[in-house]
This record gives sequence, C-alpha cells and structure tokens, in this order.
Amino acid sequence: MSNLYNAKNERVKYDYAIYLSNAKQRDRKTVLSVMEHLHKYEDFRNFADFSIINEKIIHNYVEKLSRENKSLSYMDHNLRTIREFYFWLERQRGYKSKINYNILAYFNLTKNQRKEARATEYQKSYKLDDIFKVIRVMPENSMEERRNKAMISLQCLCGLRISELKTVKIKNLICDEDSENWMVYVSPKDMNVKFAKTRCAFFMPFDEDITENVFRWRQELIKLGFKSKDPLFPIIQNQFNQCNLLEENIKNGEIKSNTTIIEIFKKAFTSQGLEYLRPHSFRHTIAKWAEKQRPEFFNAVSQSLGHSDIKTTFTSYGALHPTEIGRILKKKVANYF
Repeated sequence: MSNLYNAKNERVKYDYAIYLSNAKQRDRKTVLSVMEHLHKYEDFRNFADFSIINEKIIHNYVEKLSRENKSLSYMDHNLRTIREFYFWLERQRGYKSKINYNILAYFNLTKNQRKEARATEYQKSYKLDDIFKVIRVMPENSMEERRNKAMISLQCLCGLRISELKTVKIKNLICDEDSENWMVYVSPKDMNVKFAKTRCAFFMPFDEDITENVFRWRQELIKLGFKSKDPLFPIIQNQFNQCNLLEENIKNGEIKSNTTIIEIFKKAFTSQGLEYLRPHSFRHTIAKWAEKQRPEFFNAVSQSLGHSDIKTTFTSYGALHPTEIGRILKKKVANYF
C-alpha cells in the first residue's frame, strides 16, 4: 500500500515553498502548482526520500508520464518544475553529498519535444472595425446593458487583462494632466494585476462615441452613490420584486467570476455573427493595429499594454496574419536589388 506522505519530504517542501514565496517572489497560485507537481513525482516514487535519485528513477518517471498520454506541454512544465526543485535541493544542507547535480538534466524532454511543447498556436484577434460595429449595436436600455457596453468599450480602448478588467475601480479611471489623455491607472493596490506591475494603460485614439460609453457609465455610477473605491463594473442581478416584476439590483461588489465577463463578450460578438474570441484577444488587435503606425507610437502602445520588452509585443502580439504576409509579399517592389 502506498504511503500518504513522507515527513522529511514535507519539511523540505515547506522550506521550498517559503523560498519560492519570499526569495523568488512567486504568488500563492504558482507555489500551489509547484507543490502539485512535486506531489505527483512523490506519488510515483511511493513517497521515498527526495535524496534517493538516479538516472533510472528519472527515466522511469518520464516514461510513466508518456504512458499516461499527458500533453507535451504538461510534461515539459512538470519536468522543469521538478528539475528546478532539485537544483535548489542540491544546495541544501544534508543533500549536497547525496544528489548528483549532473543527472538532474535527465528531467527533460528531447529537443524536438520541447520545441513542440512550447510552440504556440496562431492567436486570432478581431478587426478593429468589427469591434466598433459590435459596440455600436449593443443595446443600452438597462443598467446591465450599459455596464456591458462600457466594459467592452474600455477593453477596446486600452486592452486590459481579464483580471484587471474585473477588478478595475472608479478611481483607476483618470486623466493624465500633462498629456490630457485618459487612462486606467493599473495598480496592484486596487486591482488584480499580473506580476503586481503598475502601469498606465492609456486610451487609444479611437472615436469619441467609444470613449463616451465608458464616461457615461462612470457618471451613472457616481449618481447612484458609488464611491471612488467601488468597482467600475459592479455586480448587477435581475430579481423579481414583491409585485412579481423583474427589477435590476446593482451592488457595489466586483464581479467574482471570469466566466461572467466571458459570457458578456461572447453574447455581444456571437449575436452579430462573429466568432467568440477571448477578451485578451483585444490586446492582440491593438498591437497589430499599432504595428502599422510610426515606431514611437508602437513603442508607446507596447508600454501601455504592460510589456517590459517591445520584443514581446512584436513576437507574441504583433505577428502578422498569414493572409497579410501574403498580401505584402505579393506587392511589386521598385527594384529587385
């Protein structure tokens, strides 16, 4: 019968979790994911001491992952996680003489498997004109409809991540005095921000009616008594009152589930005969549009999206659609040399 745990291993994993949290600044979600990967490895080894390791054990573990028909992406992530753990463990007191550093490289896939595992699919995104058309036909008869229209308008204007869109507050929507341009001040103090990275997500220079959707909704919330620290896109529930009539009930709490936001976007676009693409795809749309502008403009958009390296915007967000590549290459050039 398999052991449920190994007390010595548990102490080591606890120390490693502290190291990841404090020294490496990993968030709780990442640390929990690492612990899950380590537990899978322990379970395979019947919870034997981490110090007992050799090439055969590693080989058998990799073979087991293959037999389970795990995706190459999962296998690559799992093996890298365990390898990094052992790199740390090999330096710890009581383990230095027991772990052969050179064999840790066996926690790996083949070169071709790694390339396949880390290959990304082409990222689809909407055309800007399609986004504008969808926003302009969205109804605004109820509070919920006006909130949803403002939400998609804001996403079009500055391309937030879904966690940011869900947690943005009224006070985060401000106007920069120097540039006289509106922005969302993305701050981890107020919002759920990737890598807790503060940035200014400026509005793109799109038509005023798109911007006005956001401003009118903000003003409506303020008239209802919402304060600066309240969510810009609060919960709105439809309930039957005492007269058995359906009425809207708006609360100053933020939307809890990504699914709610996803459904808002899905309904808006599929109702117009368009394929549903993730809210994150708006960031790709903005990047691809900005790539066609002057270099300094593209650089500004890159930073507004929160990319520390402009190469990220070029390679991950600004990649040309194959059709567009074909059109560009089909154009005649003045000289061949």
